[in-house]
Amino acid sequence: MPLLSLLLWLALSALPLRVQAAPTPSSPAPARQESASSQAEPVQALAEPIRIGVLATRGPALARAQWQPLLRWLAQRVPGHRFVLHPLGLDELAEAVAREHLDFVITNPGQSVSLARQYPLAWLATLKSPTGGDNLAIGAALVVPAQAPYRHWRDLEGQAVAAVSENAFGGYLAYRFEAGEQGVRLEHFFSTVQFTGFPLDRLIERLAAGEVAAAIVPVCQLERMEREGKAARGAFRVLDDQAPAGFGCQSSTRLYPNWSFAKTERASPALALAVTRALFDLSADSEAAIAADSAGWTVPTSELAIDRLLKALDRHPLQGPWWQAAWHWLRQHQQWGWGALALVLLLGGHHLLLQRLFNRSQRRLLKARHQLEQKGHQLAQARRLAELGELGANVAHEINQPLSAIANYSQGALLRLDRLAQDPTQAAAQASLRQALEQIGRQVQRITQTVNRLRARLQKRPPRFAPCDLPTLVAELRPLLEQMLAPLDVAFTLHWRGQPRRLPLDGTGMEQLLVNLIKNGAESAAQSAAKSAVKKARAAVHSPAHPPKQAAAKETARVELLIAFEAQRLLLEIRDNGAGLRVPATELQQAFYSDKPDGMGLGLAICREVVESHRGQFSLENLSPHGCLARVTLPVPSPEAPASATPTHPPTPRN
Repeated sequence: MPLLSLLLWLALSALPLRVQAAPTPSSPAPARQESASSQAEPVQALAEPIRIGVLATRGPALARAQWQPLLRWLAQRVPGHRFVLHPLGLDELAEAVAREHLDFVITNPGQSVSLARQYPLAWLATLKSPTGGDNLAIGAALVVPAQAPYRHWRDLEGQAVAAVSENAFGGYLAYRFEAGEQGVRLEHFFSTVQFTGFPLDRLIERLAAGEVAAAIVPVCQLERMEREGKAARGAFRVLDDQAPAGFGCQSSTRLYPNWSFAKTERASPALALAVTRALFDLSADSEAAIAADSAGWTVPTSELAIDRLLKALDRHPLQGPWWQAAWHWLRQHQQWGWGALALVLLLGGHHLLLQRLFNRSQRRLLKARHQLEQKGHQLAQARRLAELGELGANVAHEINQPLSAIANYSQGALLRLDRLAQDPTQAAAQASLRQALEQIGRQVQRITQTVNRLRARLQKRPPRFAPCDLPTLVAELRPLLEQMLAPLDVAFTLHWRGQPRRLPLDGTGMEQLLVNLIKNGAESAAQSAAKSAVKKARAAVHSPAHPPKQAAAKETARVELLIAFEAQRLLLEIRDNGAGLRVPATELQQAFYSDKPDGMGLGLAICREVVESHRGQFSLENLSPHGCLARVTLPVPSPEAPASATPTHPPTPRN
């Protein structure tokens, strides 16, 4: 393809030479010239057009209507060339210049500075304003509806505002710079800044529709739309007008140089000179000047004010990112850069070392704190146990005398009943009274045994193991259990499994074990049953149309005791239908820990001590769907073992 293009170019270049070299001898000279000119017309038609890019702020159609008369003027004053107009947006125009697709550029001052600082452009002329010929005509106007209550731009705080683009000079940047001069950032001052893009007519249309409270438009945009009938006269007004006298348009900012005409590297210097002369020859009353809303063209104006504005807004093309400046400084001062890097690495390493040491010290401190808390807890437990031991010793010493007195009184009452037994009319009353006195005697004996066991424990003496008949022990505890469970309305069930036999046990300790476990299960079952009844009563009140079934109105609270005699162990299981365990079982078995509001935390601790004295195992677990199971497993000799193998201890001396 490149070879084909080269051959085509050579053929076209040689075409005029061949036409001139082949005149007819009989033809006169004028005829030869006419023939040559007629043959040269196709060559001009094949010449590449002159592309002029223009910023179409109001759309391609209006841009063509505004600038096409200027291209016809240039075609008249610069013959032999064909000028083509390319209406483009901000980004499209910049991309076209970067790709070298244009010969000339017409744009606003903001983009002119941005392009001139990035690409090799030569500015030829600046557009003159129709009012007095001044070339300062670019700025921003803050437009609001005429009936709006706003009188100053600060009255719009927290309102929604529309603008054409964040890169538009007259449509946003000029006003942003003006607000920044007063210490205000528009993106924080307004609730939102909506960028509508080109064409500019969208701003006034959105403002008229009430979608925004104000619109930032280029200077003369409102007046131009009023002249064209696209905006009703008097329907809008400009806030904070500071335009010079006789300018003809309202402006909310200072004015900047007008649009500029520039050449790219594609255009030759001779063509640029011819175009510049044509622009300067354009009169203010010409069609091209009127269509462009100008008074012709003048020499290029200084762009210093625009440079300052773009630098203040950090949008100047020569302002690179901070890291580029830092990299440039490092390249020029490498020794300082390496020193700073070494210092940063040293400080970073030192920080990591300190952080590691701090974390290690923190872990040690937390561990020591945890150990200290454990020691404190153990010390508190030891103090409570010591206090309990002292209290138990005092109670054991002081309670013996009242117990002896109660035993003597009950024994004396029994003797008197024996003397009165001769009266047959009092037989029934005497039998009832005798039964009560016998129960008092048994309970006194039980209290005495408990006190003696407590004294033995305080004195660090081993418990007394003796052959124990569990059925008899349970039968003696039955009246106490019934009296204890009756107020709670808890049903008690006893189950036996295996062949009962006498076993070497601590009878008093077994009584304490059974009573505490049954009592705890009964209290839990009774509490759970009461809560269930309250919930069902509330449900019945809230839903009277659907009362609960009578069968499920109240679940019976119950406690079950299973005593299983196995070959080498004794199994005790106490089941209840209460709420179950709410805390770990290991915590409940600790002394002075209780989940009851008025509990002392000694019941399960005593149970655990009794089981451990028998070298057994004690466990607590939840049942499904609710309830708790207390399981006690005690090792016992097999039925075939001789009686001499039964471990016994001498009886504990009484006080």
